[in-house]
Amino acid sequence: MATDNTEKRPDPKRRINVSDRIKNENPYYIKISDRYRAAGFLLIVLFAVFAGIMLFRFGENITYDNLVYLARDFNTAMGTNQGSITEVRFTEQDEMTFVPFRDGVAAAGSNDVFLIGPSGDTEFSYSENYTFPVLNAGEKYLLAYSPGGRNYSIYSSVTRLSSKETEGEIVSADMSDSGAYVIVFRTSSGKYDVEIYGDSFKRIMTVHKDKHVIDSAISSDGKRVAVVSAVEGDLDVSAELYVVRAGDSEPFFRKTVASSVPLVADYLPSGILFVIYDDRIEFYDETMEILYSEDLSGTPPSCYGVSGSGVVVCCRENALGTKNRIRSFDSEGNVVYNESISSGVLEVAAPSGDNGVVCYVRTPSEIVRISANGEVESASYTGDAVRIVDTSGGLLLCRNGSVANVFGATERKE
Repeated sequence: MATDNTEKRPDPKRRINVSDRIKNENPYYIKISDRYRAAGFLLIVLFAVFAGIMLFRFGENITYDNLVYLARDFNTAMGTNQGSITEVRFTEQDEMTFVPFRDGVAAAGSNDVFLIGPSGDTEFSYSENYTFPVLNAGEKYLLAYSPGGRNYSIYSSVTRLSSKETEGEIVSADMSDSGAYVIVFRTSSGKYDVEIYGDSFKRIMTVHKDKHVIDSAISSDGKRVAVVSAVEGDLDVSAELYVVRAGDSEPFFRKTVASSVPLVADYLPSGILFVIYDDRIEFYDETMEILYSEDLSGTPPSCYGVSGSGVVVCCRENALGTKNRIRSFDSEGNVVYNESISSGVLEVAAPSGDNGVVCYVRTPSEIVRISANGEVESASYTGDAVRIVDTSGGLLLCRNGSVANVFGATERKE
C-alpha cells in the first residue's frame, strides 16, 4: 500500500478569524465602560479638590516629621509587640530617668533623649540639654522637660515632633493618652501659668494661678486638668485642688484641704483622679465625688508608682524607713493589696498590664514581684540602679548605662 507523505496543511476554511467573529459591538457594555470612565475622571477631580482643601486648611501640620510618623509608625500605633528586651547597653549620662513608652522604654539624661524599642533597638535619639530631665508618656506621645528650664519637646515613637519654649521656668507638665497636654511655668511676677494644649499641640487656654503650684495632671481624653497647690497661711500650709475642663473659663471643682501639703496628682485611664498628700490619699470619680479616702497621719508617703492598671503607694511606718506599708489600687481605685514589709523601700512600680501582678518593690538589694494570688518572687541585684520600669516584655532594671530584664517576659491577658 502506498503511503501519502504529503504534509497536511490546515484548511484555510477552518482558520478562526476574530475580526470575522465579532461583527457588531455590544451597546450595553459600551455604555457600562463609558460610565466607569466618567466615574474614574470624577474621582480624580474630587481627589484633587480634597487635596487642595487639606493643604489649605491643615498645611502647617503636614510636616516631614508627621509624614515620617504616618509612614513608619503604623505597627506601633496598632500596639504590636515585636519582642522583649533582654539587655541593652548605652553611653552613661548624668541624671538619667526612664519611663515605659510604646512597649519599650524611653530614657533621658543630661545630654540625650532616646527610645529603646521592644526588640532592643534604638528607635530615635536626640541631643537635648536637660539639667534634671523628666519624662511624661501617653499612649501616643512622649513629653520631655527639665524643672527650672524653659524648653520642652514632644516625641512620637520614631521622631521628635515639636520643640517649644515657655515664658518662664517650668514647674510641672503632663501628657495625656489623646495627645493633649498641660504645662505649668512660673511667670516673671512670681505667679503661675497653666497652659493647656490640644492633641494638635495648639494652645487651648491658660489658667493663671497665684498659689504655689506643686503638680498638674491631665485626663486621658485631654478634657480635664487638675492642679494641686500649696497655700501658705499664718500658722500652717493648706492644699488646694483645682480642676478645670479644657475650654471653660471657670473651674469645674475647687477644694481646700487644711493643714495638708499636696505631693502629687494624676489621672488613671478610667478617668479617676487620685491625689496624694503628706497625710492622706484620695480618689475621685469624673464628677469629683470621693471614691476612696484614707488618713495617712503618722505614716507619710515616701514614693509611688502609677500605670494604666492602677497605683502603688509606699508609706513609712517608722522613722528609719525600715518598715513600710505597701498599698496597691486597681484602675477603679479599689484596694487590691495592703501589707507591711520589714525592709527599706527605694521604689515601687505598678504593673503595665493585666499580668496577675499587683506591684513591684525595689529594696536596696533586691526587686520583689507581688502577685494577686499572694505569690512573692524576688531577684537580687548589685550596684546602682535608677528605676524599675514594667513594659509589655517584662520588668526592666534601668541603670545609667543599661537596661536589663529582671524576671523574663511576662504573659499578659488580651
